[in-house]
Amino acid sequence: DEEITAEEKVKEYLDRQAELALRKEAIDEVKAQGTWHPDEVFLFERLSMRSFEELLPASWQIDFPTLPETLFTTSPEKTFINYNCGSSSRGVKALQSLLSLGDRVKDKIEAHRPSERLMSKEIESYIKWSQMDGGFNKLRFVPVLTVVAAAHREAIDSISASITEKMENLAQKHRDELILEEPRTNEVGEVEIYSRQPPLLYGIIVAQSMTIFVTLDSANSEAKIRHLAHFDFKVKDMNVWNGIALAIIAIMARNYLMSIKDELEVDDQESSDPD
Repeated sequence: DEEITAEEKVKEYLDRQAELALRKEAIDEVKAQGTWHPDEVFLFERLSMRSFEELLPASWQIDFPTLPETLFTTSPEKTFINYNCGSSSRGVKALQSLLSLGDRVKDKIEAHRPSERLMSKEIESYIKWSQMDGGFNKLRFVPVLTVVAAAHREAIDSISASITEKMENLAQKHRDELILEEPRTNEVGEVEIYSRQPPLLYGIIVAQSMTIFVTLDSANSEAKIRHLAHFDFKVKDMNVWNGIALAIIAIMARNYLMSIKDELEVDDQESSDPD
């Protein structure tokens, strides 16, 4: 029995190394293309490596006892899924809810009920937490992350058109907000038309038990939506990794908005007290 266990461990290790090699190869191919936005490359890399690299603060390990130890780190620079302005416990609860989403989706499917509303509500809830945690939830900002849920049995072409329209409208808003009255020349002699480069936009399509991640470079008015990855929440044994994928894309959006927080103004509607 011990021999079998040892053999199984060796096989598991070799399988994992082979999977890691494939993922690194895919990342290298994306980088070699030279046509991807740097943030697209970074997101693709984080999604591809999400079971192979440190992501979470070591202080959360007690709250996620079933996750591999290799996901946790004491290094603040390596904790991508983390907490900032909010409390640690809120960050933990928000992530725990995402990681349990797969089980709840499977329950819906077994009951022959649609799961899109449940999934989109859960995703929106995590995004709301990320905005509070980023400290910009009461500031006025143009979103960089869009979620579109398909109606039950809605065709994929229809939902794709819907998210494309929403993201293109958002891209135009970013360009309008950042365009300079007059072009300027920077210190290296390049002509700039924006006060800051318009950001990469992120989109999540929720259709049946799937989430599909897409991106759009708002700095390029000719840019097309890029399909980045998709994750199926009915797949057994993928609950954790699918939930972590959602957390990663939400944190990408949060981190961008945190980086420009000093430029944002207070949202009067958000901060006004109805009482």
